[in-house]
This record gives sequence, C-alpha cells and structure tokens, in this order.
Amino acid sequence: MKYLISLLLVLSMSISGYSQAKVITMTTTDWAPFYGSKLDDGGFLSVIASESLKASGYESNIEFTSWGNALELVKTGDKDILLGAYFSEERGKYYHFSLPIYSALTGIIKKEGLPLDFYNSFEMLDEYKIGKIDKSVVGKSFDAYPFKNLIGFEGVDDGLKALNRGDIDLYVDSFAVVKQVAADIGINPASLHMVQPPIEENDLYILVSREIPDAVKLRDAFNAGFIQIQVNGTYDKILARFNQN
Repeated sequence: MKYLISLLLVLSMSISGYSQAKVITMTTTDWAPFYGSKLDDGGFLSVIASESLKASGYESNIEFTSWGNALELVKTGDKDILLGAYFSEERGKYYHFSLPIYSALTGIIKKEGLPLDFYNSFEMLDEYKIGKIDKSVVGKSFDAYPFKNLIGFEGVDDGLKALNRGDIDLYVDSFAVVKQVAADIGINPASLHMVQPPIEENDLYILVSREIPDAVKLRDAFNAGFIQIQVNGTYDKILARFNQN
C-alpha cells in the first residue's frame, strides 16, 4: 500500500501540466462479461477505465466496434485509448501500455463430442481448424506458431456460431467470454469445454495511441487514476457491483 501511494504521488506530479479540457475517446469491441455495448455502463472494465480517468480529472466516452477497427482507430490516433488488450511486442510499436487492470484466462474451446480433452503440443492442435478473433493476441508461443488452419472472425459471436455449425473444430478465447456470449446467442454454455491445459493467463491493459499529443502523459494520468481507485476502494466496489469478486 505504501508503494502504491508513493507511485501515485510521483505519477500525479508528472501529469500536472497535461491539459484536462479534452474528452478522452476510448474504443473496444463486444467482449462480455469484461466490456460490451449491451452491458450496464459498458461492462466492469469500461467503468474501471472511466473511473481511473475521472480520478485524474478527465471525462471520457467509449465506442464499441469490431476489434480490428478499434485497433486501427487507436493506432492512427482517431481514438485515444483502446480498452482491454493483451500485451505483444508488436503492439508496443503503436501504443503505450498502461498498468495491468485485470486478467483473463485464455484457452482452447471445443464443442461437446469432439474427442480432444488434452493437448501437449501445438502440432497436435494443428490437426484441427481453429478460430479466433481477427487480429487478436492469444499468447506469445501460440501467436508464433504457424498454424495451417487458423481462421479470424470479426467477433466472438461469429466464432462461436462457426464452432456450433462445425465450420471450425476449436475456438480460442477467454472461457469467461465464451460462456457469456454463448448464452447470449442461444448456445448452451454447458456444451462448450476448455481443452486442457489453458494457454495462458493474460493481463489486460488499456493502450494509448502513440499518434496523439502528450500520449505518455495521458498514459501516466490513467495509471495515477487507476492506482487511486485501488487505494480508495472504488476498484473493489466496481468488481462487487458486477459480481466479479
């Protein structure tokens, strides 16, 4: 706690000269239960992001679109912040990463009946048609493997519908997201299972465009506000409100 308070003071001093008149524009995709256009206030990560900015004195808004479009809007500076992204070195060329704000368990999802419960290599998985969100990061080792039949989908719902139809054999994503979205589109979540072991526990970040003025100061402002809402209990209250404790 002392470390968090000290870091908060340092970050607050470093952003004191940043103009707070500008409304910060955020964007992301539908990825319930973490964030989404149909969730209360855009989901709990949207609230965490907006409250972090508010704690540093900034108003913000958020727009939901496809993941690929959200990445591009922030990359070019048309939007300031991308909400809820995993880390990759490639992304570091175009975005500044915040402190991690949450984490998500990523794994291989199958439909009930597929005779695959465990895997011990990506070579083994490469015998199947695999889907994921287009332009998404899964994990360093997974992303580096040259899968022969890896198909990108615009949204989670598109990937799960393809899995349900048999167009793909496996789908890669957060299991929490898969269960939520499956229920929302009429697929029984109990019919979907994670092939063991999970791929990775990934931290989630907000990404600030390198193309906007004072991008580092905005990133630091967010970090300062994020630490503040952890210290004052707002973060835990948000998680409790959305049943994420």
